[in-house]
Amino acid sequence: ELNLVGMRKKKKRNNALKSVITDDVQRINEKFVARRYSQNVANLIFISNSYCLVKIEATDRRYLVCQTPDAHRHNFEHFDKIHYAIKQADFYDNLLTFFMKRDISQANLQVIPMTDAKKNIWKVSKSPVENFVVKYLKQLKQGMECNQALDYKPKELTEFQFKAQLKAICDYERKYAPKSSCTKKIGYYKLKPGLVQDYESIKDEENEINDDDDEEDYTNIKIIPNNQDGDVINQ
Repeated sequence: ELNLVGMRKKKKRNNALKSVITDDVQRINEKFVARRYSQNVANLIFISNSYCLVKIEATDRRYLVCQTPDAHRHNFEHFDKIHYAIKQADFYDNLLTFFMKRDISQANLQVIPMTDAKKNIWKVSKSPVENFVVKYLKQLKQGMECNQALDYKPKELTEFQFKAQLKAICDYERKYAPKSSCTKKIGYYKLKPGLVQDYESIKDEENEINDDDDEEDYTNIKIIPNNQDGDVINQ
């Protein structure tokens, strides 16, 4: 189980996890002996009560996120049966046999399902630059002037931070401005082709969420004075 940490430490931990999950070789630093390298054969399972344990990016290819239902919450008899089964001598042999005989020949292990739980974590984890790309997706697909992009820069980022993060997901190109008599080329940010589909899916999903919010019916909400009891307080 991963311990909860502050935002700065969480960012550092997430970067470390990327290496542990992705790298083929890992460095082992034992005490009082020389460091050595070994093949990385780790498969990781994280368990936590935290709503947002790790940072998940829009283009994530690492995490499968599952959320357990609460149907058996406080049902101690149910969990007692599970604990009893786990303690049986042949439990893990049977479990291993189940997994080894399970047919996954038709599964594409490179395509990680986008579960609702994973979507929720991604929404919380979205960076200011990702929000910027989603908001101005149409312009960035065609090519957005660098000066215009800076005009709409997220306030929480410095100009240097914004440029550095945007260049990681956009190609930089110089060309003549359309419908302009200017003979000087200007800089454009254009979303990398491999990321267009990912951000289009995100944009479509946000539009669906906004449509659902618009359809909420608030006509039956009762507004009452502040000095009375009720479910809704008139601010």
